[in-house]
Amino acid sequence: MVAIALPAAASDWQRYGNARFQYWIDIPPGFSKVEEADNGDGGLSSSADGAAELRVWGSYPTEGSLAAEAKERQGLDRRDGWTISYQTQNKSGAAWSGTKGNRIVYARAIPGCDRAVAYFRLEYDRERQKAFDPVISRLVKSFRSGDCRTR
Repeated sequence: MVAIALPAAASDWQRYGNARFQYWIDIPPGFSKVEEADNGDGGLSSSADGAAELRVWGSYPTEGSLAAEAKERQGLDRRDGWTISYQTQNKSGAAWSGTKGNRIVYARAIPGCDRAVAYFRLEYDRERQKAFDPVISRLVKSFRSGDCRTR
C-alpha cells in the first residue's frame, strides 16, 4: 500500500459545520466532502483510497451525561473487538483510542449546546500511524461546538 502524505498544516483542509448540533471540524486534505445523514446529525468522510474513515456526529446522551455516554461508547467499542489503550476525560470532553487487528481508532467527544454531545471518530490502518498523528492533532484543535449563549 502506498502511504498518502497528509500535511497537518496544509491550507487545503476543508471546514465542515453541522447546523443541527452546532459543531465544526476541519476535514483533512484528500478526504471526501462529508456525506451528511438524512437526519442532519453528521456524516462520513473517507480518504481517497478508502482506507481511512472520519465520522462526525452529534447526539443527545442516552446515558445522562457526556462522561457516562463516553464510557458507554468505549464499552461498545470493546464489545466490538477494539482494545482501548488510551482514554481521558475532563471538562473539555473525552477521548479514547485503541486497536483492532491492523486498524487504529481515535474518538473524541465534546459538550455541545442544550446537553448535546459532538463526536468525531477516525479509523485508519496501523501502518499509517505516523502520518495520522499530526492529522489527529489538527482534528482535535479544530473540533469546536457553537456558542450556546446565542441560541
